[in-house]
Amino acid sequence: MDFVSRYKQLVDTALEEFFAKKETGKSGIERDAISRLREFTMRGGKRIRPLFMILGYWLNSDIDSKVIRASISLELMQSYLLIHDDIIDRSEVRRGGPTFHRMFDYEERINEGISIVCADLSDAYSHEALLDVDFAPDRLNAAMRLMSEIVEFTGVGQLMDITLPLGDDITPEDVTAIHKYKTAQYTVNGPMKMGATLAGYKNSEKIDNYGLPLGIAFQIQDDILGMFGNEKELGKSVVSDFEEGKKTHLVLFTYEMAKRADVEFVKERLGKKGISKDDFQKVKDIIEKCGALERTRELSNKYYESATSSISDLTGSSQKRDQLKTMADLMVRRVS
Repeated sequence: MDFVSRYKQLVDTALEEFFAKKETGKSGIERDAISRLREFTMRGGKRIRPLFMILGYWLNSDIDSKVIRASISLELMQSYLLIHDDIIDRSEVRRGGPTFHRMFDYEERINEGISIVCADLSDAYSHEALLDVDFAPDRLNAAMRLMSEIVEFTGVGQLMDITLPLGDDITPEDVTAIHKYKTAQYTVNGPMKMGATLAGYKNSEKIDNYGLPLGIAFQIQDDILGMFGNEKELGKSVVSDFEEGKKTHLVLFTYEMAKRADVEFVKERLGKKGISKDDFQKVKDIIEKCGALERTRELSNKYYESATSSISDLTGSSQKRDQLKTMADLMVRRVS
């Protein structure tokens, strides 16, 4: 069994055990909330963040049950962040099922209120899961600080993501900055540094040279798949990002590179609900024909190359270097 399959399975088992303990003895709305958090968290996740924590831990220690149990803190943190994100974006689908605020049968305002509180519970659970593992206090405190920084960076990125696209001044560099704060820190870099810290790895700042560019490349690829991917493989609509008005590199490069009439066509439809299939296909054709799609792919590859070129600085083990490269490939060369 390969690294990803083996440790994903162990993370899933640890998550199930955590939620089973949480549900024990509970009743009413509390049990219902935990049950739905369990369903939402277990549904189709790739466990990318726990895997990167485990990989960071492996840089300086053999992988053991302690880091497996600690790594679920990041999945619980992600559920907290995803629930809030889906409410902000008014998203309907997550991982092939309803978003959390669509899992209740009350009126919309109540559903959203319950979901915000459940997200807060998941945040508390993430800290509990990490603190329950028997690591040396200094390493555990340092890892907790890093987890707080992850949430802080993600919050700043979310604020940027909400406000910067409101005007016409957002640039491709702004989008890259959003990806750095909102995705790279909490998907790759922060989890890896948490794992490395728990293992006593020295010079963990070196991980920045791998984790940050890889996280940016991952998000750029996610934006590409968000328009040009297969809905069945993605588990979400390929129209949703465009209807939400997301000004991705694809869109901003199109504004720079396409003919004026085509730019106006895209601008008139960006952020509008209910775009027709024909109009959406024309938008995609414009993005591709003007060269914006290829330019975006090249940008993702630039960050991927930056990340992979730093691998040799992280470890002298060829086995570990190979796994770091494999993880980078899985992140950026993916189709779902």
